[in-house]
Amino acid sequence: MTCILRHLGMKSLRSKFFLLILVPVIIVLAFLETRNYRTARNLLIEQMDKTARNYIWAASESLSGNISAIRTLLRLEAISENITAKSDAERHRLFVTLTRRLGPAVTSVYMGYPDGRMIRGATTALPANYDPRLRPWYQGALQLSEGTMDGVTSPYIDAGSGHPTITFFRKVVHADQSFVGVLGVDIDVEVASKSLTAEHPAPPGGLKSLVKSDGTILIHVDPAMVGTNINSIDDPLHKHLSKDIRKLELASQQYMEKRQDTMWFGGFHRAEGTDLVLVFMVPADSILKPLNRLHIEMIGFGTALVVLLIVLLVLMLRKITFPLLMLTRSAVRISHNGSYQDPLDVNSRDEVGKLTRAFNSMMEGLRQRDFIRETFGRYVTKEVVEQLLETPDGLKLGGESREVTIMLSDLRGFTPLTEHLEPDQVVNLLNRYFGEMESIISVHQGTINEFLGDAILTFFGAPVHHADHAQKAVSCAVAMQLAMRDFNTRNEAIGLSPLSMGIGINTGNVIVGNIGSQNRAKYGVVGHTINLTSRVEGSAMGGQVLITESTFEKIRLNIETRGTRTINLKGVDQGVTIYDVKAVTKPTPLELPDEEPAADSLAKPIPVDVHVMENKEVGAEPMQGLLTSFSPTWACVILSGEIEIAREVRLDIPDPASEKPVGVYARIASLNQGPKGFAHWVRLSYLPPETEHLIQHLSRKPI
Repeated sequence: MTCILRHLGMKSLRSKFFLLILVPVIIVLAFLETRNYRTARNLLIEQMDKTARNYIWAASESLSGNISAIRTLLRLEAISENITAKSDAERHRLFVTLTRRLGPAVTSVYMGYPDGRMIRGATTALPANYDPRLRPWYQGALQLSEGTMDGVTSPYIDAGSGHPTITFFRKVVHADQSFVGVLGVDIDVEVASKSLTAEHPAPPGGLKSLVKSDGTILIHVDPAMVGTNINSIDDPLHKHLSKDIRKLELASQQYMEKRQDTMWFGGFHRAEGTDLVLVFMVPADSILKPLNRLHIEMIGFGTALVVLLIVLLVLMLRKITFPLLMLTRSAVRISHNGSYQDPLDVNSRDEVGKLTRAFNSMMEGLRQRDFIRETFGRYVTKEVVEQLLETPDGLKLGGESREVTIMLSDLRGFTPLTEHLEPDQVVNLLNRYFGEMESIISVHQGTINEFLGDAILTFFGAPVHHADHAQKAVSCAVAMQLAMRDFNTRNEAIGLSPLSMGIGINTGNVIVGNIGSQNRAKYGVVGHTINLTSRVEGSAMGGQVLITESTFEKIRLNIETRGTRTINLKGVDQGVTIYDVKAVTKPTPLELPDEEPAADSLAKPIPVDVHVMENKEVGAEPMQGLLTSFSPTWACVILSGEIEIAREVRLDIPDPASEKPVGVYARIASLNQGPKGFAHWVRLSYLPPETEHLIQHLSRKPI
């Protein structure tokens, strides 16, 4: 300590080091510790709020989903079994089957008739004076408004089981709308809640309960609380919950209030379509204890760091000449063999520090010069590197107007494919794809502007001008499509689904040159021609090369096309004529294989939901259709309405083994109107591995 005080009292470089390094470090550490603690506390509370909010939402949605699934299945069974045409014995057998099929939460499926009869799927006996016509579910069905066929009772305590119960009911009528009776199903809320607890267990210390919208407790960790009102618990948290639960317009709410003299987090969420409310509470101290322990550990760590810094400063000051020695060694190493090392540490603002910084800048400049010449070609073409480094104004911002041909290629169905792959598999797949395509682009003297996800934006005719830039672009595109066959063969060998690629090409004037700021720039192109190219590429199916009329006019004698069509593109006032390239005849003949819509007819059509994609997002409402033909590449779907050609769609195929359908991505290739609707032929972009087996199974199953 005496040594430290003596150093601080000296008017020397050592005292400056202590004053300018040690004191600011202590202040900064104290400031950062205080700020980080407050920030971490706020973030932890906020995260706790989000976690709890998500927990009660997920649990509530799971309860709603389970009840809704039972309700929907009952409705479908009632309709599909044509219950109005069955005898009482047949109805009884059906109700017994449904009661067993719908799971342990369903205690009985039954039907009440206007003459007082009651047919049930449960085996428990009813009271002798039981009259279904007087029950709330029967009365509720009679009071349904015109056009409404089903409803649900409020939760009540079942007289037989003593458990909270909900009854779903449905009015049954003949084809002529004459009344037959009321179909009902009883759901034991406690049994359903136990299943829910198994799926969504409460965190340690957390409490979960189920109440009605009027505050009556149905399920509670304390059995004595069942049947009481949540308002009877005298603490701020329960009072707040009781007040807001009665506000039916509030779907959910969260609080930080006191309970039993300690702070708790609480909240609730309504189960959609029922009178049930899920309540969740967790003590705040259980969340903040780890933070307080971490705070103490950080104080100890900061103190140790300051002590260590003092020792290091003393050692450093004893070796003040060390930076000069390192400068000398580095200079000799660079001058003798051109070997660069990491920048030297700058430990002061005096002359030694200035000299070290200047040396580091000089070394970095020499390193960048060699780095640009050796590796810059990995990011731009060799022609761009030569122009930037050898032209006096090569790095000057700005550009010139020039006619070029833009090519944009994009993989079809790549996004859904990545959902089934690990990150390293996705990166490996993209690297192999980009590597093969880049080699082809380089052979045809194209300049890759950038990689956009799984898309490649390339231009031809800059920076080096080529009079036949349009021909080079189209030949390159055809070669890329042909290379996809070998690429897919290798993918299938390692268990990956095949990929397809769409390409759009357009020729026009753009601004080409160095674009950006003084600190960061790139060699690229801007202009309307790029936007139009993107629109054309979006109209291409997998395996297609579409070109605009401006490109076609420059190479019309050297290509063959399958045909043309005029499309209206977003952002373009007039219709755009595009050509579907079949082959190039010069300079090297290349031909794409013909691919006509072809698929095997299914023995039985499969109902599917068809979603129209908007900017790679699923549209709001699906269209119902029938899948009539299918192959790994093509499919035919019959719809009541039309979907325009080239639109991307997703076909959701029902999977009996899963609640989630299998999604197949495709593009509309053609359509024609028939007696059953509009037959849409689609080119498949992505086919999950299980799709073919699923379709074979569904096409054999009665619809």
